[in-house]
Amino acid sequence: MTITRETRRVFRERKPFAEYLAGTGGRPPAVDFEVRQLLLVSPGPRSSTGYSVEVSGVRERGGVLTVTVRERSPELGEQVEPRVTFPYRLLSLPAGRDVYVDWRGR
Repeated sequence: MTITRETRRVFRERKPFAEYLAGTGGRPPAVDFEVRQLLLVSPGPRSSTGYSVEVSGVRERGGVLTVTVRERSPELGEQVEPRVTFPYRLLSLPAGRDVYVDWRGR
C-alpha cells in the first residue's frame, strides 16, 4: 500500500475504506463493520526499509479506545535498503467506540 502522507484515520463503514484504498493500491480485507472498525496509522513516506510502525498498546477507558503507536527508525549501522517505503499499521478494533491515537513519535 502506498500512503503518501501522515495518516491517523478510523473507518467505520466499508465504502469510505474501499474508496481510500483505491488510491493506495491496497486491497480491502474482509471486515464485518457491524462489529469492527478499522484504524489506519502511517507516518507517510520514508527514505529506507528500516522504518516501521509499532503498536505498543490498546486500552479502553470510558468507551474510548486509546491506541499507543510509535514509529521505529533504523539504528545507526543497521542494514537497510535506500528506497522509498510506506510503513503503516491497519488495526481491527471493536465498533461503537471512539478512538484516540497516542502517537509517541520515533
